[in-house]
Amino acid sequence: GIAGAPAGAGLAGGPGAAVSTGKGNIGVFVTDIANFYFTDIFKGLFSVAQNAGYRLFMADLDVSGDRSETIRSVTGASAGQLFVSPRLSDAELRRCCDPRTTVFTNRQVEGYSSVCIDDRSGILQAVRHLASLGHRTIAYVGGADSSWANQVRGETCAEAAKSFGMNCVVVGPLEPSYAGGVNAGDALLLERDVTGVVAFNDLVATGLIGRLVERGVDIPGEMSVIGVDDSVLARVVRPQLTSVDVRQERMGALAMQMLINKLEDAAWGDGGVDGDDAPHVEMVPEILVTRESTGPAPRGRDDDEPAGGDDAAHEA
Repeated sequence: GIAGAPAGAGLAGGPGAAVSTGKGNIGVFVTDIANFYFTDIFKGLFSVAQNAGYRLFMADLDVSGDRSETIRSVTGASAGQLFVSPRLSDAELRRCCDPRTTVFTNRQVEGYSSVCIDDRSGILQAVRHLASLGHRTIAYVGGADSSWANQVRGETCAEAAKSFGMNCVVVGPLEPSYAGGVNAGDALLLERDVTGVVAFNDLVATGLIGRLVERGVDIPGEMSVIGVDDSVLARVVRPQLTSVDVRQERMGALAMQMLINKLEDAAWGDGGVDGDDAPHVEMVPEILVTRESTGPAPRGRDDDEPAGGDDAAHEA
């Protein structure tokens, strides 16, 4: 579905919202527009677009019967396109997107400009936090198999655990939702040595905590849990969730500014002169926010066995 709205006026649109020439319009593509994860990203997008006088069109590729046709339709009515954490394959993106007028957030495709959160720094901080608390065996609870961010987070978690002499169990891939976290909770109950968890996002972490508490597991007394996003959920769930702040609003603002710069450089003919039309990748650093869901590792779980080694990471 497609919604047109003046920048800063929300997501509601109506008939005749598109401008036929496409001048001043930017198409924004998301997957699952109802996901609260996008709220802060939208704030960053709208603030920059509004100040620059651009009009945004929102398209949810999750509900589109023909994604390629949706992309073509919006592209035809807009000067530039911004894809928020796209789950399309590199081949699909290359087929539909002009690198001169396209920017991605949280996705790197060779030849295209993007603004990405530095997932490696955030996950490293999360694993180091668990290591400092004495945890010897941890788990990474993954998201969707098609997610680029999930791949980076899973690989980084396993690598960081090994570097700290810890074992790492990989649970997933799973749906990146509350229900996915509930399912992960059942799986973790079968992993007797695991005392700490890094979840794909706060939603998964919240479902995980709900299931574990329901099954009588004390958080963080018996299991420490870390989420990713530092969303409002992290502050309302009990116990409050330790989470990696991925700074979505800043990522959205930087991505929109990057796209507007590309469009305006092209309009003035500057890109070909000083090379500004070359693709740029900007990384937004993350920071771990510690709260109540993490604590010292319980004694007697895996104290007698050495951690690390060549087989430190395995899949559940």
